[in-house]
Amino acid sequence: MEENFLNNAPLKEVLFELQWEVDFLREQGIRNDSGFEQAVLRFTQACQQDFKDVVLLKPENIPPAAFIHRVTHRFFKKQGEHPLYQMGPGVFTVNDNDKNYKWHDFEPMILNGLNCLRASYQKELIPAKVQLRYIDRVSPYIFGDDDKFEFLRSHLQVNAEKYPFIEGELQDIQFNKRFLIDDNFFINLLITTSVDKETNEDVIEWHTFVSNNKRLTWGELEVWVAQAHMICSKTFKSMISKTLYEYFSK
Repeated sequence: MEENFLNNAPLKEVLFELQWEVDFLREQGIRNDSGFEQAVLRFTQACQQDFKDVVLLKPENIPPAAFIHRVTHRFFKKQGEHPLYQMGPGVFTVNDNDKNYKWHDFEPMILNGLNCLRASYQKELIPAKVQLRYIDRVSPYIFGDDDKFEFLRSHLQVNAEKYPFIEGELQDIQFNKRFLIDDNFFINLLITTSVDKETNEDVIEWHTFVSNNKRLTWGELEVWVAQAHMICSKTFKSMISKTLYEYFSK
């Protein structure tokens, strides 16, 4: 998430998402992204990059209108591997993971992808919702502690509160908080404790994501993306303890 590369970064995935306005067909009572199917076919040509390995995520017999603002196609450089673009009716995402991510590569990938998206449609898209999200994950036992909630308090500045009206012992938490930065930005923080499906060990996962507070024009998006990254990076640095930062830097 940072300009200074962390050798042992907790990042699992980073994604940018754009949603745009879709049509409402009153007679049918459904929403529709007109031109979507043709845009999907044009995307790899418009992109003029290496994202030409396409995977369909929905059943072929179900129309795109059933998947408004849900991705239905993935565009890989190499199938099954990051980075990738995703596209669906009214939605476009750019995804990368911990193995590849560097902001100076990811930012141009976002901007290039948006140019490809716009060139794929014959209509002018109207941006609605925008989001930049970082997903981080860490074991709460990396320093030899045996209390994941103490790790949360000491290294992520998060208190896992117990409630006097519940007699049972607290096992896990999941909460989502949203804060208004200014007229342009919300910042959201989602924190969960869970069990890693592969290792069957406890993990703490947190999502830091910035979303727009007002509508953006295409001309404003590039600046917004850069500022959203700065907010996420600053939050990450302020949130984690010095000890944890040094651990991620090893």
